[in-house]
Amino acid sequence: MRTNYLSKREGYLGEGVFPDPKARLAWLDLLKVLGAFAVVMTHIASIGWQVMDPSDAGWLVTSIYEIATRFAVPSFFMVSGAIMLNPKKHLTIRAMYVRYIPKIAILALLFSLGYCMFEWLLRGWPDWWSALRAVADGPYFIWYLWVLVGLYALTPLLRTISRREDLLSYAVALLAFFVIGKSTLNSMAPDSLLSTWMNNFILFPSGMEGIFYYLLGAWLISHRPTQSQGLIVVCIGVVSLAVAVALNHSDALAHGANLDYVTRDNLLIALYSVGVFEALRLRSAHLQRSALLSILTRAGMGIYLVHPFLRLTMESVDLFAPAKAWLYSDPLLSVPLISLLIWVVSAVVTCVWIYAANNPGHRTHQSEKKPSPTPRHFAAKR
Repeated sequence: MRTNYLSKREGYLGEGVFPDPKARLAWLDLLKVLGAFAVVMTHIASIGWQVMDPSDAGWLVTSIYEIATRFAVPSFFMVSGAIMLNPKKHLTIRAMYVRYIPKIAILALLFSLGYCMFEWLLRGWPDWWSALRAVADGPYFIWYLWVLVGLYALTPLLRTISRREDLLSYAVALLAFFVIGKSTLNSMAPDSLLSTWMNNFILFPSGMEGIFYYLLGAWLISHRPTQSQGLIVVCIGVVSLAVAVALNHSDALAHGANLDYVTRDNLLIALYSVGVFEALRLRSAHLQRSALLSILTRAGMGIYLVHPFLRLTMESVDLFAPAKAWLYSDPLLSVPLISLLIWVVSAVVTCVWIYAANNPGHRTHQSEKKPSPTPRHFAAKR
């Protein structure tokens, strides 16, 4: 026991720190489901947020929705890190490049092309060079898939870090300081001496927050807080959300609307996202997996990829002009209700897609029928 205790003190993870990968945690699935809905609401709220004047009360409502749902993508990264960086999960480099990376890359390419073609159908064809650049660059939501490809490519290396508790803690702290800290200073105190000094560390560019949240998810899942510690983290998250809303509003009134206080690499959003993570763990730790939760969890990626098509349709087709006008006139009700409708439709489309993919080439009813045996009385007559 003494030797085992010393090995833990040296930083190696002991048995039981990470959960059993075969026993899926329902609250992690619930977090993914809520994150999928939050992404939809973020993109619906941004329609009015980009157009309204910050002095309008409606803009403040859309801003609150916009910021309150910003936990979504950090949560996706944290859940992925909690699962993929679990040392108890059997995962090989070959599996990453055969099972995970190609699937995500193909989805990114197909939906980039599909969305661009759908946009050209609704809004007109650009010149060839602009069209090629649009497909190569991808629409506004595709970046997440390419970041996921990069994270999966790095996963074998990052798993060597997650096996050591001291290295995992060090990596999270390092990225928190140089990625989240630098980005926060650049947005909130761009002219400060500290911000000027930290910009010299070009080894930690903006965009590495994906790696930070990925490792943070592994750290959080392997360090279960006490009830009181979890409540403190949740309270810090709530306060961070309130501060982000207040600072974003005051800055928008002074300089116009911007994304400085709602980006994923802002400290306030990071603290808020961790607060949501711990809130789900505290309240849903004993949540049992249900069939509905399993279905919605599987549909998460599809919802993420399908809903932008519905958003584009609502923005571009005159038939949906009343819905778009409603977003401007009454965002308090319209944003959550329209988001819910789009989320439901996206989920249904995804479920049909999954069902069709899992049941290809249905045979006709007649071909599935086996030849019925000849009735005995007919055989007797012969």
